[in-house]
Amino acid sequence: MIPRTARDWLIPALLATLAIKLVLAATLPFSGDEAYFLIWGQRPDFGFYDHPPMVGWLLWLMLHIGNAEWVLRLPIVLFTSFIGYGLYRLLREWDEEKAALAALLYLVSPVNLIGVLITTDAGLIVFSFITVWLLARALQSGKTSLFVWAGVAFGLACLSKYFAALLGLAIIVYWATTPKARAQSRGFLWLFAASLPFIALNVYWNYSHCWANIMFNVFNRNDDAKLAWYKPLVYLLIHVYLATPWVAWWLIQKRKALPAVLQDERFRLFAVVFAVPMTVFALLSLEKIIGLHWLLSFYPFLFALLALWLSHAELHRALRYMVVFSGVHLVAIAVIGLLPMSAWQGTRYTDGAVIMLKPAELLERLEPYRGKFALASDGYSTAAIMSYHAQEDFLVFGEASSHARHDDIVTDFRALQGHNILVFLKKPPEFDKYGPYFKSIEFSDFTLYGAKFYLVLGYGFNYEAYREGVLRQVKEKYYAIPSYLPMGGCYFCERYFPNETCRPKRTP
Repeated sequence: MIPRTARDWLIPALLATLAIKLVLAATLPFSGDEAYFLIWGQRPDFGFYDHPPMVGWLLWLMLHIGNAEWVLRLPIVLFTSFIGYGLYRLLREWDEEKAALAALLYLVSPVNLIGVLITTDAGLIVFSFITVWLLARALQSGKTSLFVWAGVAFGLACLSKYFAALLGLAIIVYWATTPKARAQSRGFLWLFAASLPFIALNVYWNYSHCWANIMFNVFNRNDDAKLAWYKPLVYLLIHVYLATPWVAWWLIQKRKALPAVLQDERFRLFAVVFAVPMTVFALLSLEKIIGLHWLLSFYPFLFALLALWLSHAELHRALRYMVVFSGVHLVAIAVIGLLPMSAWQGTRYTDGAVIMLKPAELLERLEPYRGKFALASDGYSTAAIMSYHAQEDFLVFGEASSHARHDDIVTDFRALQGHNILVFLKKPPEFDKYGPYFKSIEFSDFTLYGAKFYLVLGYGFNYEAYREGVLRQVKEKYYAIPSYLPMGGCYFCERYFPNETCRPKRTP
């Protein structure tokens, strides 16, 4: 038995942080990304435009319970709490007090405490952790079954987000650099073999669906990638924030102790599965801004490393600092949540605040048009949020952007021929973007809480004109599939351009 110290606080902290997360999940407004992913859950499939299907499957399950925000966010709320307790279970055989401290540090960190939004990272976070947990147990016991289950978890991570590839790379690096791991090479083969059916499912879906995930993640979203001095600095600051400044400083001071720490092959596993993805992200940061959420699925392993790298006293101090750090976040969220709508007026966030915080009143302004017009917006975020609150589809009208083009799969503009379409906008409309595609149009606007919104009322939609004026541009910009990718089908070209190919135009 250990004295009444960190271990005795673990379950109370787990329950307290879970309660805080449930409150946040119930009170924070539903974001555009979340509403967009909910559209996936409403139409479950083996794949979706932007990413592999896991978040859609999770939301499909949640919809069988209800569609309140806190219900839809339950997976990420429970997954992160599971990881906090899982860190303790994973580390307790080596030092139970430090294991409890590392778990507490994770549970009270902003990574866990305010991470309540349901996104594609939810599945990646939990299945990456389970993969490494099972792999650690497999290496310790030598059981083939544990390697197989680790492969199943890795396969599910691959069906969550493509950053799982970095976890796969890290596992290979660990195997190649660790003698004990190389002695169990057959187990690693079983791990990757067990993941292949899941990977094959995603490859087949892409093969038969325009290679949509690949086109987005490899080509379309990277047009703006270019070298910039500030991007690596932003990446560094993200690490300082996630680790917290004091822990980052201690780790810099204790960097000379790292080789000794890595002599323990068990902790080397955590170091490698953290360091390899972070190194890849560091290279990418030369050209791209690295999103904070990109790192979240690998950060639990840094908390595991802290259990060995820092002393008991340093872990206790880090825990006290982390409580204060997270407390500041919670106070800030509460203050922002209590701000009156007038506080947003005159800022760049006015229209977004109205859409997020006052959707019911916004929809009241659209009520006279419902049933008479197909409802639309010019971008996925607004369309998705309005769809969630209206419980009615808002389609995306116009070219929109390279991101979140799942509406290309959901909406068939051929079926709208001759229909009336209302386009809800945050900016004044331009006639050239709407006039050519209707027999007649009207413009209208209204103001709500200081935010001005615009309506395009289009009568008699002309599909053929829209096909040539908008959909052809979309095809050439976002569905120019490289010739080296074999294609089994493409929903966009088959629907709108059945006699043409979805390949880049050849230059003379």
